[in-house]
Amino acid sequence: MDTLLKTLVSKGILSPSEAESIAKETQTAAASEKMAAQKTPDEKGSELPGWIKNTKFKGDLRLRYESKDLEKEDHTRERARFRLRLGAETKIADTITAGFGFATAMPSTSSDRSGGDPRSGNFTLQDSFSKKNLWVDYAYARWTPVQQFSITGGKFANPFWQPSDMLISTDINPEGAAIKLEGNVADNFGLFFNGGIFVLDEREKGSDPLMYALQAGFKWNITKDVFFRFAPAYYTFTQLKGNTVLEWVSGKDQGTTNTTTGTYPNKHYVYDYNVMNLGGELGFNTPFGLTAIPYLGIFGGYAHNSDPSDNTDAYLVGFALGHRDVKKFCDWSIEYTYRKMEKDAWLDVFPDSSFYSGKTNVKGHRAKLLFGLAKNTAFGFNYYNTRNIIGDKRVENIYQGDLIFKF
Repeated sequence: MDTLLKTLVSKGILSPSEAESIAKETQTAAASEKMAAQKTPDEKGSELPGWIKNTKFKGDLRLRYESKDLEKEDHTRERARFRLRLGAETKIADTITAGFGFATAMPSTSSDRSGGDPRSGNFTLQDSFSKKNLWVDYAYARWTPVQQFSITGGKFANPFWQPSDMLISTDINPEGAAIKLEGNVADNFGLFFNGGIFVLDEREKGSDPLMYALQAGFKWNITKDVFFRFAPAYYTFTQLKGNTVLEWVSGKDQGTTNTTTGTYPNKHYVYDYNVMNLGGELGFNTPFGLTAIPYLGIFGGYAHNSDPSDNTDAYLVGFALGHRDVKKFCDWSIEYTYRKMEKDAWLDVFPDSSFYSGKTNVKGHRAKLLFGLAKNTAFGFNYYNTRNIIGDKRVENIYQGDLIFKF
């Protein structure tokens, strides 16, 4: 090779620097080939498959101490709890990804229920150091033929954008199939559409109850530091009116939540639930030029069930202040919301279970604080002040202190 390069240089075909560069590249390639040839069969077989290299793992652990005080009760309930979540997602083909995850949750204590609590990953420290349950939290496959469109099937994160958890707890992972379509129609204006069919239960006799949902919305970047997002959605349910209430309902006692007939567990829904929902958020980065405040968001939501004649509405208003994601030391965020949900505005199996046990026919306040203690480590504090709208109006106060570790 050296002789050939010298000849090409002498004839003026290559410059000396070009010849030197080619010689170095040739030596590097030869060394790599020699190293590969020297690998044993065991070493060659130990190389990880591509799908494993493309797998991303994640998880988090939350340690919580909770105090629950219901007005006029002679005691306060104190609980030490934890939540553990582990998950992975892998790209198995250019357009196909799959994911799965596990999470703790309290098991059912009723014969009419199965599995773990769908809207809370908390597990209470109790029962003489007993082993704790780890459940399948999600398992899905997603096809994304183009960047703007995807189809997902299985059990997966809520695909619908919501500015708060007024309707659906952030712990819930629905089961069924969903489509997503999104794209920009201008540099500062994007549209999105979500649709889904979800299975609520499987019945041995009769048709299964299903939830159909559609959402269309937009995000408008008014300036580089101000945006507005708005999305109406429609939820409709089948096989509810006149049928037995769903598993994991919040109110077992007549009159405390959704309108029903009969006695638990043989209660039946009186109404259908065809719910129009509106959600919006106005966001500001470094509002008013205050660099000490990275973000300010003002948001709200409204829902209306068209079937009953009264007790059909729900709304929420709130704001968030600070870092949108608390990742490191001294990152912080504060959030406050007020909500009111009439008894037949929405099904009582979906809302945040810490807000008056996740019932409907409730109103009240929630305040939330997060502060970064170190990288991927934070302290959190939640406060709930809630009560029924009609009926027993005793106030419930809940205090939750958290240590959160992400990995």
